[in-house]
Amino acid sequence: MRILNVAEKNDAAKNIAEILSGGRINRREGLSKFNKIYEFTYNFGGAHATMVMTSVSGHLLNYEFSPAFKSWHASDPLVLFDAPVSKGVIKDGEPIKETLQREVRRCNRLIIWTDCDREGENIGVEIVNVCREVKPNIEVFRAKFSEITPVAITRAVNELSVPDYRVSAAVDGRQELDLRIGAAFTRFQTLRLRRVFPRALSNQLISYGSCQFPTLGFVVERFREVDRFIPEPFWRIVVTAEYNGKAVDFQWKRGRLFDHDACKAYYEHLLENRYGQVVEVVKRPKSKLRPVALDTVELEKLATRKLRIGAKAVMQLAERLYTRGFISYPRTETNIFPPNLDLAELVRVQTHDNRWSDFASRILRTGVNPRNGKSTDKAHPPIHPLKAGAGLQGDEARLFELITRHFLACISADAQGAETLVRLCVGKPSVPDASSRSTLLSSEDGEIFDAKGLVILQSNYLEVYIYDRWVERDMPDFQLGAWLLPTNIEILSGQTSPPPLLTEADLIALMDRHGIGTDATHAEHIETIKQRLYVGLEQGKFLVPGQLGMGLVEGYDSMGFEMSKPHLRAELEADLRLICDGRKTKDEVLHRHLEKYKRLFQQAVAQAFRLDQALAVRLEQPAENVSDMTGSIGEISAISGQHSCDTLTSHVTTCPSCSRAVVLKQKRSPQHPLSEVPSNDSNFSSRSDTGRANSWFLSCTGYPLCRYAVWFPDSVVHARVIHGVSGPEVCPQCRSALNPADGSAQGPSKLAIRLSLNSRLPNGYHQDDPNKEYVMCVFCDTDVQFALGIRIPQVQTMRPQPPSVNPPDSRESGDPSSIGSVSGPTPFSVTHDPSEIPRRSFIPVSMLPIQTITPAHQTFRFPCPGDFTSRGSTRPTQNISPIDEDAVVCNCGYQSVLLTVKKPGPNQGRLFYRCGGGEAGTCDFFLWKSPPTADISGPLAASTQQPGSEFPGPEGNLLSSRTSTLAVPNEAPSSTSGLGPSDSGSAILCRCGEPAKLLRVTKATANQGREFYACPNGRSGGAPSTGCNFFQWADAGGHRTQSAGHPFSPSNSPWSSTTAVRRQTELSASDSAVSLGHVPLWPPPPSAGLRARSTRRGASTSGRTGSTTSRKCGLCGEPGHTRTRCPRANSVD
Repeated sequence: MRILNVAEKNDAAKNIAEILSGGRINRREGLSKFNKIYEFTYNFGGAHATMVMTSVSGHLLNYEFSPAFKSWHASDPLVLFDAPVSKGVIKDGEPIKETLQREVRRCNRLIIWTDCDREGENIGVEIVNVCREVKPNIEVFRAKFSEITPVAITRAVNELSVPDYRVSAAVDGRQELDLRIGAAFTRFQTLRLRRVFPRALSNQLISYGSCQFPTLGFVVERFREVDRFIPEPFWRIVVTAEYNGKAVDFQWKRGRLFDHDACKAYYEHLLENRYGQVVEVVKRPKSKLRPVALDTVELEKLATRKLRIGAKAVMQLAERLYTRGFISYPRTETNIFPPNLDLAELVRVQTHDNRWSDFASRILRTGVNPRNGKSTDKAHPPIHPLKAGAGLQGDEARLFELITRHFLACISADAQGAETLVRLCVGKPSVPDASSRSTLLSSEDGEIFDAKGLVILQSNYLEVYIYDRWVERDMPDFQLGAWLLPTNIEILSGQTSPPPLLTEADLIALMDRHGIGTDATHAEHIETIKQRLYVGLEQGKFLVPGQLGMGLVEGYDSMGFEMSKPHLRAELEADLRLICDGRKTKDEVLHRHLEKYKRLFQQAVAQAFRLDQALAVRLEQPAENVSDMTGSIGEISAISGQHSCDTLTSHVTTCPSCSRAVVLKQKRSPQHPLSEVPSNDSNFSSRSDTGRANSWFLSCTGYPLCRYAVWFPDSVVHARVIHGVSGPEVCPQCRSALNPADGSAQGPSKLAIRLSLNSRLPNGYHQDDPNKEYVMCVFCDTDVQFALGIRIPQVQTMRPQPPSVNPPDSRESGDPSSIGSVSGPTPFSVTHDPSEIPRRSFIPVSMLPIQTITPAHQTFRFPCPGDFTSRGSTRPTQNISPIDEDAVVCNCGYQSVLLTVKKPGPNQGRLFYRCGGGEAGTCDFFLWKSPPTADISGPLAASTQQPGSEFPGPEGNLLSSRTSTLAVPNEAPSSTSGLGPSDSGSAILCRCGEPAKLLRVTKATANQGREFYACPNGRSGGAPSTGCNFFQWADAGGHRTQSAGHPFSPSNSPWSSTTAVRRQTELSASDSAVSLGHVPLWPPPPSAGLRARSTRRGASTSGRTGSTTSRKCGLCGEPGHTRTRCPRANSVD
């Protein structure tokens, strides 16, 4: 029989092997140089067996996103809540995996010797899974032990059990939640704040964790208490009296008064009535309790307070002592010694240490008497020493001494003493006569003062436990009824003091009390917030929040969230315990908490400006480069400070085939990097000339296993998900269709699309402004689907197969952008009667602040298929031209058919061509036969403008129809628009069918003096506009440029990067201390954990001229280097 044994660390494997083999082991090398293999023979269950003992190095596997989501700049962080994850081998873990698989092939059984806690159980299951990849039927056992001693190890091998998969599932759930939540918030915070505060945070990793943030919140809350504390003065009276030659201070029973006049009145009364009488003498036994058995939290608190060792270092030292067999398992929640533990034997071992040998021998004579607590995890006993600490040095020796002294004190006896209480009543002007001296005074006769004395009778545990003190206070033998004349009566002043700042020990106690983390992870969370510079140390021990930490907490608090409070994480920890108990499943807990954090994330992104504002105050630097399109595709590019060639994604809906997220993406194009289409780009309309180089599409994140995709036509040059204050705007019709009962189901997000410049839609919509966007739901808006030829794949209950229309090499591209679309019903199986289709609206959304991204406005809709004559064999022949000399051929190769728009509207009566190939060969071909009529102002004007609304002028300025300069000639030019009248007489007609008015730009811009045509129906003086928003330059070859005066452009934002703000930044924002206490200076050192790509928009190739602009430094403005390598980086002030 050959048995593979796997421990959690190499030291543990070596010590266990030495115990089981009696020291007769053969060591050989594994594929990992850090994890050796030990072989020995052992009598296992009465049979001869060859034991092969090896180890891992902690976790062998960890959760990670699929490659499509690993790049920080490739996806909207919101998608990470639904993106596929899998467990893969950690970095440098392959040699260990290969060793396990090589060794298990020749073994009959597998014994797991990992630590007996949650993490250890999960590591054990990881080992099992790796081994079963090559030997699925291997028999698995679990060894459970709390200490590496011959007794414990022998008991473990004789009482083998099986792994607890429920405990492992709890760890898996926690790991997946931490990955998704942490990655989403960390990417959002880091990418945004690096761009908004480039001087301070350009190289800083701004991480988020559901344990990190509450831990930081405790520090910030205590700092706020101290900072806001207002001291209040108080006064108290102290009486000093002598008895038998010894002076004793008596304290006022009233304590302290906050009214000085009242205290002074008492004081003056006592000066006039100075005599006092001893009215009470009480002598009673007093004991000082010995410490309870030691658990992990108490060990961390004691070591940080008494030894001044950080919590993380304490756990590392304890782990080393455990693996070397000096102490029991250091991660335990138990402070109750089990009855079957032989404490006397453990004490006997300590008699060999001269420091406490006499004390240990006395315990053996008097008997072991442990003081137990009230907690137990039923897995491990309290922490205790296993052998003498000879040979230990440094902090290991100090920590072992603390554990040993604590153990001996715990099992000895309490310290015993005698306390004396003497009560004095002062308030008589003189000593009464002899007949009245025997009568004791009461509180009605004067003021009561107390004094206490203490005599230690037996030190007991204090002899060995040097970390506690019990001070004696000498007290004379006062006689009851004795009269005294105080030697001094004085009034003392003081003031209230704030609570002390938190130490690591205090913070650990708060985390334990509120359920943040576990006893094994407290130290890690504290270390993390210190490394991120969220907190620093003051006076070497007090935790103080830094500027970054304070700003983050204040920013999220201003959003109305309690992310810095412990409630969210405490709920998760409670659910994890329920998974361990089998009362909840991992999937239930994952779904509940992911939905909760996902909603918080959406709201945080929508209110990200509050984060900017809070940090601007704390960092004393203005916020720069703030995007107006929070949470959109453009935001992901903007907050990263660059134009990435990677695919940008944004969550739209859930895939009907596999239930993963469907995201909005743009196909990669090295020639055309992803970016927002600038409004002043003269080549805006030619973006589609490269075919599908920049095509927009919807793709399932489960690609390539799921090939669900929806392609947009090339005329859609830009698309984004609409976000409101509370997150993405959801289509109400699709949501109610998903759950007709209450409409509570989450429907798909609405999209805003831009078409090629000068493109027209069947309803008369004209893309005459690059900033204009059309808001719609692609899944239920059959009008849009019909007009643009968008096909929605049919719902599939099984994994969809690649469509046959794909090019031959599309399956090997590795990118869902190569998927062809499949026609069919909407993914939600929603069918509409044409008369019930909701009206769709459009508005120049990018020109509005985020709070009004979808304001109330009039609506219109496309003509739906039912508005036209039907196609196919039932098509009415009277609507088809009998003779068409100039035959128009559709994309199928058939002669197209001529139809007429019958529905009342702007296009009623117009002729158009459609595909003539029949139902089997339809290609969605569409072409107008006749030019548009002059009067198309109806639905277009009603859709684009309302009374009092704003619309773009020739310089990109927003012109209000209430103050429009499109007035009669000779009217004075408006000072708000910079436009003046010019001579008319042009024969050009506007969309209203009237001659357009010729005007001239008078504003001092690049287009000053340039003439343009506009609708004459504008109204001045506040009257509502009835115009059609017509605009055309008088010189046909010109182009428009976007003005910097756009009211909602980044340059006019209060947090923008204007010249004035930059100048203010350079003059006032210097590198300053990051914390309110003592931590390193800003900017912090570059983070090794994040790829920092700092390409700026100004360095991209111009689409107008084709020339390349030299890249310039963002700090000094000189070419040839970047901000991170600027020679003036430390000198600019």
